[in-house]
Amino acid sequence: MGILFVLIGAFCFAISNAYWKKVTQTIPYQIGMFYRGIFASVVFAILYFGFRHATFFKYWVIEDLTFNTHFLLSIALSVFNIFGLLFFLRGIQKAPVSIVVPVSALKVFTILTAVFVVGEVWKMPYLYAFVLSTGGLLLLYLDGSEHASAKEQKLGVLYGLASSFFWGSSYALYNFPITKWWGPLGFSFIVETTAMLFGLVLIIKDGLLSQLLQYTKSIHIQTYVVQGLLLVAGGLAINMSYGYLPVMVINILIISSQLLSVLLGFMFFKERLNTKQWIGLILIMMSFFVVATAV
Repeated sequence: MGILFVLIGAFCFAISNAYWKKVTQTIPYQIGMFYRGIFASVVFAILYFGFRHATFFKYWVIEDLTFNTHFLLSIALSVFNIFGLLFFLRGIQKAPVSIVVPVSALKVFTILTAVFVVGEVWKMPYLYAFVLSTGGLLLLYLDGSEHASAKEQKLGVLYGLASSFFWGSSYALYNFPITKWWGPLGFSFIVETTAMLFGLVLIIKDGLLSQLLQYTKSIHIQTYVVQGLLLVAGGLAINMSYGYLPVMVINILIISSQLLSVLLGFMFFKERLNTKQWIGLILIMMSFFVVATAV
């Protein structure tokens, strides 16, 4: 069941990562974060406050949200995670998605945090899977870098690494609020509400408050709904997987989102795959099976 949740999350994130490039070409990313966050936080608010005691959500809630130390730590962790999205969005504005996405998907920070902070036990299959997946990501990166300038490559790597650090470390630490404090539903509500408010802070900081109403046309609202649905489905699925799988397994498996991104382009956008891409995809697939069989 845990692997299924990760695959659902990876699929949603694969589409979302590619879709963000289109969004940021016409909508300031700060405004996109804010409106997408409104949709997601409203959905989670309805689920949490309206249905958290329902039998269906029995295993989705550990304790009711309370303003205490754990609540403040959850908000701090959410803000830390948002910096990953912030650097990712800035990266795809300044460099090709094919460079930023593979670098941001590196899991070295996740593994270090999981082992030395969360206290997970390191297993040899994790090493094999990590080497295979990293090799696959490297090949995908090299393919993307062939079509980018030196400046784009540098910016793509820098923003990608920053995103990898904030995303990777925070996703490992998600283990505490999801499995020990609130459960996946309550923590999802905290994360997306914090992200929405963070987007509003960025809007005010960057002087975009007067432009908010300019991006509420029907075509913009459709974009926010699509991104919001992907966020709700993907985020909740990944958060649910923490109850079934170790942190390192989840985050190595989620690299399959890169595999799905490339395959989606191949199947639906008729993008041709070269030798490097095929080898990279095969390595990522191999890492997936190594981890899946080790669980």
